[in-house]
Amino acid sequence: LFCVTATTARQGVSDRTVRRAVVAVTQNKEPGRGVRSMMKLSRSAPLLALVALAGACTDVAGILAPIPDGSNHPGFDTSIYPGDAAMRAWLAPRSPYEWVGYYLPASCHHDTSWSGRRAFLGSLGWGTAVLYVGQQTWEGVAVGPRLAPAMQRAAQSVTCSRTLLTGAQGTIEGLDAVAQAANEGFAPGTVIYLDIEYMSTVTSAMREYYRSWVAQVLADGRYVPGIYCHKSNAATLFSDVRSEFLAHARLDSPRFWIASQSGFSLDRPPTDVGHDFANVWQGRLDTTESWNGVSLNIDVNVADRASPSAR
Repeated sequence: LFCVTATTARQGVSDRTVRRAVVAVTQNKEPGRGVRSMMKLSRSAPLLALVALAGACTDVAGILAPIPDGSNHPGFDTSIYPGDAAMRAWLAPRSPYEWVGYYLPASCHHDTSWSGRRAFLGSLGWGTAVLYVGQQTWEGVAVGPRLAPAMQRAAQSVTCSRTLLTGAQGTIEGLDAVAQAANEGFAPGTVIYLDIEYMSTVTSAMREYYRSWVAQVLADGRYVPGIYCHKSNAATLFSDVRSEFLAHARLDSPRFWIASQSGFSLDRPPTDVGHDFANVWQGRLDTTESWNGVSLNIDVNVADRASPSAR
């Protein structure tokens, strides 16, 4: 793993290139054959160096995330559980939605209405995107994306404050996110998205917090950290989180759920949000929709897979 990771860091090879190189090597019984197949795909010096090193590495296939199917998968999220009857009523094809955001109890999301509903939702066929709302800067809310009422109440709590944006708190809440996901019965390898709301500036305190959160989830090993954030903050967060993945010998790209209303449509892929590392695009906020006689206030998303937290 070190040889591929080191080449990636030095040469600036993209995640897609890393995946293609490793898959070419690991899916062929003869390493030389895998390398030759990759040489046909590209003659770039960084890629050839990566392929040669990947051929000498072992046990890399186990940490590669599955490649999404490339189609669009609509989903919705809402901070309070809508109820079993509503989830039955909205089950596709009665609504266009295939998956739903699943809120874990967290420092800045005290509501527990989603707790215990994983098995029921799975039995109906709903996919899930698991969310953990951690510490926030709480700045720019009036002009940026809004906070849900539950999050506004949480902001007033002693467990949810910008004064808690430290690396130590990130470690504590990384442990808590893992414990909450395990308590809900989510399978190993499930992606937990740390919800980081809009910031006019990504502060150094926030960076210490989320890097520590990501590092702790990776170190625990049971689950995989992902990030929910606003489009304007996404590039900085992705760079930091990817560095943590590489530091833990992870070749897969961290999953990102990115919010932006500009140009959103359910028939557009998540990468059309403006970042090629986007796996989920949240583009319609605080909208009320009615399906099968049931109305809900939701945020609307599109993902690159039917269950954004699935392995």
